[in-house]
Amino acid sequence: MMPRRLIASGLLFIFCLASAGLLAASAGDAEIVMRVESGEHPGLSRRHFSDVKEVLLGAYRAAQSQPLWIRDGRPTPQALEMIGVLVAAGEAGLFPEDYDAERLRGWAGEGSEGFRSRAREVEFEVGMSIDVVRYALALHAGRVRPRQVGFDIDVSARRSEISSDFLIKLSRSEHPAELLSALEPRFPLYRALKLALERYRRLSESLPASRFNFPVKLTPGMSHPDVPRLREFLHALGDLRDGVVLEGDPLVYGASLEEGVRTFQERHGLTPDGVIGRATSLRLMTPLRDRLRQIEYGLERLRWLPDENWGAYILVNIPSFKLYAARSGEGVGRHDLEMNVVVGEAIDGRKTPVFHADLTQLTFRPYWNVPSAIASRELVPAIRRNPAYLARNRFEIVASFSQDSPVLPPSPGVLDQVAQGSLKLRQMPGAENALGLFRFSFPNTSQVYLHGSPAKSLFSRDRRDFSHGCVRLKDPALLAQWVLEENGDWPKARIDEYAGGEVTKTIALKKPIPVYILYLTVMADAEGRVSFYEDVYGHDQELGQFLSKAGPRSP
Repeated sequence: MMPRRLIASGLLFIFCLASAGLLAASAGDAEIVMRVESGEHPGLSRRHFSDVKEVLLGAYRAAQSQPLWIRDGRPTPQALEMIGVLVAAGEAGLFPEDYDAERLRGWAGEGSEGFRSRAREVEFEVGMSIDVVRYALALHAGRVRPRQVGFDIDVSARRSEISSDFLIKLSRSEHPAELLSALEPRFPLYRALKLALERYRRLSESLPASRFNFPVKLTPGMSHPDVPRLREFLHALGDLRDGVVLEGDPLVYGASLEEGVRTFQERHGLTPDGVIGRATSLRLMTPLRDRLRQIEYGLERLRWLPDENWGAYILVNIPSFKLYAARSGEGVGRHDLEMNVVVGEAIDGRKTPVFHADLTQLTFRPYWNVPSAIASRELVPAIRRNPAYLARNRFEIVASFSQDSPVLPPSPGVLDQVAQGSLKLRQMPGAENALGLFRFSFPNTSQVYLHGSPAKSLFSRDRRDFSHGCVRLKDPALLAQWVLEENGDWPKARIDEYAGGEVTKTIALKKPIPVYILYLTVMADAEGRVSFYEDVYGHDQELGQFLSKAGPRSP
């Protein structure tokens, strides 16, 4: 038998070893917090670390400095699942290298049988938390804050949802990937764009660069050596239907190919006339990698939208010069109505702003209350050159925009006060009013609204940026019908009566309708049809510059 003294000594030795181990573990765990507090990590800039530092500190303090992603000296199942999500970041239009996916996967492999060094264990733990939070922020609220690129959209509430509690929840969830997936926008267009991204990645890998040497104008019936290659290209894009029979000479631009060209033109915001001119040729030769960037930018901007149940909404997309309205919330491509619009001119001070607000009022036969800048810079000079301009265009000079404000004579002194902004200029209601017979109001700081227009010819042009910032509607009466559909007894005859009457009348909506003024140079629908538009305001270019600074990878 072993002497009692020896047994006691052995137990004491074991106890001391255990105590030393506990102390080492405690000190090691504190090292994780120290690393977070220092704001330093291999391969990651301080700026990226600072964006998420407080979230990490809160999480580790709440977890009493215990690791979130390591258990028994090895990466947890949750850590391995999260690494898989980061590796597949490209499926959401993000980039695995921005979130150190391969580096973390390599470290996890090293630690599968236990990390060889304490330093690597701490690097893995802290790196996981940093990159998971950064990825969650990018997925839920975008990589760039909208106001950095001039959009009046506040995503601070969305960013705050990626909290310390959320990080802990991810690290303990049985299915953390599902929690991250739930962060993505619910707007149906987002899902359609993700599918488009996958498809155009395959196309960019399989299709060679498209170079066509067409003449200035190629019309149906003409012959050209690039026609067979054009036929193959449009078939790959889906513009030329399967099973189309080739008519006669393969070098002749025939009827079936013309149909494919028309479809391509329509998808790219051009008049579908079947004539391959300069604009069509430029779009045919746009590299598919550029189309991929457009889809990535579209996904980024959709992450800035608030979470909604997506019932009824109105969407105006500036680059496509179109309005879409839907009650079902099923998304673009399944909308109740679509119409051409005119948006703000592509010069500073006239661009239509990007924002969202609730439509609350519809006004029949509105006055146009002229903004001071337009009055002083454009209309007062015109009135001074030709005094008859005022009466001919039914403008009035008033002290205020109230309907009963007295009208003042256009004397030189009065015009001086209009130019200075102390007096106002307004246009009387009527068909020739700049707002037409309808104004749709949704309160916003930019004083932008939807309205009619007497300039009907502009709606047939391919590019339609001609306004001072408001959105002109091709068929405002049709939108009025849609808006008032659930607002009581508003048959078309009653709407026509109000629009054709003599009285200005404002109708308050019983239920506000969300209005989204968006800037998307790509749209997609549930059927897989993808449309691309020109970057008329240069917002894509600017967003690309900011995205290149938001992570190690340049888009």
